[in-house]
Amino acid sequence: MKRACKIIYTQGDDYSIRPYKTNYLRMKYTLLIFSVILALISCNRLSQTEKELRKTIDKHLCYDLIETVRQGNTFLTLADLKQQYDYLSVVYLQNGCRPYYPKFIEWHRQLDSISLPNHYTVLFVIQGNKYEEFMSEVFNYEYVDSRYYTVMDPEGKFLESNKDIPRWIIESSVLIDSENKIKMVGAPWINEDMTKLFYEIVSKGKS
Repeated sequence: MKRACKIIYTQGDDYSIRPYKTNYLRMKYTLLIFSVILALISCNRLSQTEKELRKTIDKHLCYDLIETVRQGNTFLTLADLKQQYDYLSVVYLQNGCRPYYPKFIEWHRQLDSISLPNHYTVLFVIQGNKYEEFMSEVFNYEYVDSRYYTVMDPEGKFLESNKDIPRWIIESSVLIDSENKIKMVGAPWINEDMTKLFYEIVSKGKS
């Protein structure tokens, strides 16, 4: 009986085992191909994102169409703002599927958690008609001390002037230097690595 069992499980012409092995190998091969395809798709997505990021870094952000900005009830020219600060996080807000005021509040709240140099500030570009209406929505949600700068853009000129920059990058916010060059994409408080990169960049400005 032992010899018979040995022949059954080792001979190549065993028709009871062959279909099982064939189906198993076919399924294993199919899964392998499927995994490779998924990996290639993922890599292509990452590569596209990296490609867009690298292309954007050091590109000029166009916002010279802005003449006047405001900090609460105080107004100043864009030229004055640029003279005071070497670095700006430009945060674009647009009312759409999601209300835009929670993002405004989040930036104020989160920036309190990190140390900010004196030559850095934030400029909110808000696609809307009236500043008072926007702030009314903000205060209905949560009180915010408006210590950063805002400008209203009712006609969407900011997006139009920067249409060569991917929309997702504009909506992620950008850090620009005194020459209007984009040095970083994303909020400086979003994680530890971004905060570290932020400090490395802004440390090159004036103290």
